[in-house]
Amino acid sequence: MVTQRLDVFRQNYLVFGLPEEKISEIAELADFQTKLPNELLCGLGEKGSDLFVILDGRVNVTSEDGEKLAEIGPGAVIGEVALVDDLPRSANAVCITAVHFARLPAKELRAYMVKNKEVGFHMLANLSRVLSARLRTTNVVIDELAGKARDPWDFAT
Repeated sequence: MVTQRLDVFRQNYLVFGLPEEKISEIAELADFQTKLPNELLCGLGEKGSDLFVILDGRVNVTSEDGEKLAEIGPGAVIGEVALVDDLPRSANAVCITAVHFARLPAKELRAYMVKNKEVGFHMLANLSRVLSARLRTTNVVIDELAGKARDPWDFAT
């Protein structure tokens, strides 16, 4: 089971394209943990920039009012926004099932990226691609919603 979880870690987008040796070094920075169903992995507004890689299980990402933003599973990364901007968490991450994950402490991960600049650049490029894709998707959704918006006076009699 440990080998299978490490295989999942190797497939997360943050380390995509890195040599096996570097992926192993990054995995060594991680603290491997488990949370039970309904436990909070990280919460909206929390101060913390650690990164979480889901190795097994399912997690709901929800807004402040509890709206489900996404359901994620093995290989997904949580906390990349807080890692980049060092601001409080922007959503809740609640375990649906038992969740096995790797917690990468931000301080150690950042130090590793500074010490290994080529690897750090590669990881930041991967991160930028994913965040850019999410932003593009969000823009499309906003445009669609704006197109559906109607002036409330249209309904006045």
